[in-house]
Amino acid sequence: MDSNKKHNVANIKGKDTSIELFLRHTLYQEGYRYLCNVKTLPGSPDIVLRKYKIAIFCDGDFFHGYDLTKIESNLKKNKEFWSNKIETNRRRDNKVNEELVSLGYIVLRYWEHEIRGELEKVLNDIHLAVIQKEKQS
Repeated sequence: MDSNKKHNVANIKGKDTSIELFLRHTLYQEGYRYLCNVKTLPGSPDIVLRKYKIAIFCDGDFFHGYDLTKIESNLKKNKEFWSNKIETNRRRDNKVNEELVSLGYIVLRYWEHEIRGELEKVLNDIHLAVIQKEKQS
């Protein structure tokens, strides 16, 4: 791998991505208080509404495999590597979801394009999850 590619891969963020910051800012404006990247929970959720036991993940369309068929058809190099990487991410996401649910959390996962283009739907989903948890209390 040449130095330019190494530099690009090294710049991929695992936390505080633009979609996370955007959603966090919006949730704060809506009056929600949250924790970020909680390492004590499985999968270190991007956003945790601890009061309600809601874990929120902001999944990038590419790295978590939204429209995997389209992604694979567009890959020019290292197709096998990226296909395996994305599939591993998806399996891990499912395992993390199961672990969090077993701890009593509602798990919400949003695709990058949903946060960017369907924010009202995302906020409505979160509000409904909060209402559900309040009814359980």
